[in-house]
Amino acid sequence: MHRPLLVLTWLTALAGCGFAVAQAPAVKSIGSAKVGSRLLSRDELRACLSQQQGLAARRPTLEAERSALDRERAALDASARALDAEREAIEQLAQAAGEVNRRVQELSQQVADFNERAARHERSGLSGAAADRQRQSLEREKARLDKSAADLEAERRSLVARAESMGKAFNERVASRNQAAADWNERSAGLNRNAQAFEVELATWKADCEGRSYREDDEKAIQSGR
Repeated sequence: MHRPLLVLTWLTALAGCGFAVAQAPAVKSIGSAKVGSRLLSRDELRACLSQQQGLAARRPTLEAERSALDRERAALDASARALDAEREAIEQLAQAAGEVNRRVQELSQQVADFNERAARHERSGLSGAAADRQRQSLEREKARLDKSAADLEAERRSLVARAESMGKAFNERVASRNQAAADWNERSAGLNRNAQAFEVELATWKADCEGRSYREDDEKAIQSGR
């Protein structure tokens, strides 16, 4: 009668004993997990997270700089179009100056012809009503030629003054625009270098970190400064 009691006691004791099952550490991944990738160590995870934060902080700055440069480029293009229009106005002024020169040459020929006829009249020694009428005609023609010469000279001076003023202002604006374009090119080249360096670092981070798994405990430790 004693042996069954002992067996029952042993079974009761066994039932009261729980089996301690070890909990596996929780695992997460950086982005979508890559199948078969090696688990990151804590130091590797720390480096990946730091690099990820740095890349995330740099991207908005690069994008903002590119947007600002694009706006500057649009303004530079607009100024180039304005300068082209101004250049056309200066060319039209040059054409007007050429027309004035042509009229000056014509007037010079008319003056030369007048002087020849006036000299012949003086040498003719004619007198009387016919000679007076010819002299008066020559005087009227001389007055007309003098007025034409004065008008042409005034027009020429006006064109010269306008051309000098427009040319000086145009050259200054061209120089300013060229300097701004050179400065833009330099800053754009610098941004391109920075963007290329960013892309290289991003590619490195993707190869070394993206999709890699890590222990959640390591992440918590890093966040707590360990």
